[in-house]
Amino acid sequence: MREVLIVDDEHDAANTLAALLQIKGLIAHVAYDGNEAIAKAIACNPDAFVLDLEMPGLNGFQLANRLRAIPQFKCKRYIALTGFADQEHLDQASKMEFDDYLVKPCKMDVLLGILRETAQLAAGDAR
Repeated sequence: MREVLIVDDEHDAANTLAALLQIKGLIAHVAYDGNEAIAKAIACNPDAFVLDLEMPGLNGFQLANRLRAIPQFKCKRYIALTGFADQEHLDQASKMEFDDYLVKPCKMDVLLGILRETAQLAAGDAR
């Protein structure tokens, strides 16, 4: 796994996470809203999406739904990264088929572990 798209309306949070992932050798793209995210996803075809759930306009749930409707993104890894740790958000993320649910601030080693696992699964599919 080489590329990830981070979508968060909090510019500093998105940019900081992207910088940290780039330090770890990943290619990190950033979008600050759902519509920008769809355009960037089509342009860069990331291996995984890290989506904030509560954003104005398209929220992370709606964005994941729209991205999964695009055939090339149907089987990608979807990671919810949110400030909400309540059961309602967790249940909705599960219903929307997010692969992982992380609460901000997440530990970088946990996110990197998920992204490494994504890479290993993708490598296994390529064989």
